[in-house]
Amino acid sequence: MGKKLLAAVITGSLFFTFTAGYTCAEKTVSALSIIATVKNVSVEKDVIAVGESVQLEFEWSTGAKQELFFTSNDESVATVDQDGIVTGIGNGTAEITVSHSNYGSDKTITITVSENVRESVCYNTSELTLGTKLYKYDKLHYDGKNIGMGINIVNDKGGYDLAWPSEEDYILPFDAELVGIDGLTIYLAPELENVKYIDGRTLSVGDVIDTSSHLLCYDYHINKCVFPVFLPEYYEKYIGEGEIRVKDIDHENKTITLEAVKENAEKGDVNGDGSFSVADVVEFQKWLSAPDTNGAYLDTADFNSDGRLDVFDLCLMKRKLINTVSEDI
Repeated sequence: MGKKLLAAVITGSLFFTFTAGYTCAEKTVSALSIIATVKNVSVEKDVIAVGESVQLEFEWSTGAKQELFFTSNDESVATVDQDGIVTGIGNGTAEITVSHSNYGSDKTITITVSENVRESVCYNTSELTLGTKLYKYDKLHYDGKNIGMGINIVNDKGGYDLAWPSEEDYILPFDAELVGIDGLTIYLAPELENVKYIDGRTLSVGDVIDTSSHLLCYDYHINKCVFPVFLPEYYEKYIGEGEIRVKDIDHENKTITLEAVKENAEKGDVNGDGSFSVADVVEFQKWLSAPDTNGAYLDTADFNSDGRLDVFDLCLMKRKLINTVSEDI
């Protein structure tokens, strides 16, 4: 019986099939690994400063990666070494070409170099402080020191997006400011057209809060709850109706206590039911024995308008109650 040898090359692997008589057996005589090619080339920043370097990044097809070669069409603008690191030399635009050592089509990427561009900075999150200005393409690296494992980024929907530099360095897509640190979490606030911010460091006791704003930088206390930021949706939910004011500030500990002041509230209406009665006196007396931040309308008990709540206000409140009862009689 004759023997017939068939050779098949399938995506880079070489197989030999032997056929003898009515039986057929396949045996791999030699197998070459499937060779991968670059499907796409990118950089984290394609507009760089003079003297700044960026690493080319590659998306590979399946298989063993082959050696790559890099060239720049204008080395007076940008150079590239054989590790794929591009360095800005002078103003202008350069095309970087990526070539394969075996087979595969060349890939190119355009890099712009400008002396007016700020060189990006990589920050360890533990070294950041409130008020730090960060810029587009800056990188945040979590260095394992209990600050910045997670990042809350204010978005234009009135909420926050979450990033995890503990898993992968975070590259800023916009200019921003570090506006809050809450243990492992830090807060970034970009300049967004549809979002207003109020920096807690600028507030004073008695200030009225714009309830369409995000409150940032301090911890915000209300009704035994503590918030590292305060969003527009929180005002009515956690404080109640009425004008929102700053009740107290502790700049040393970076805390602010908020309260709601009902418009045209009657003097002494500490329970906010719309009228002054003995119930308000009882509630205020209990509060004086164990003061806390509860009570949305406690400011109505400041009868002598000295900015403090004490027994002198309680005496004036009782006097008003007596007068009120006398008038009813």
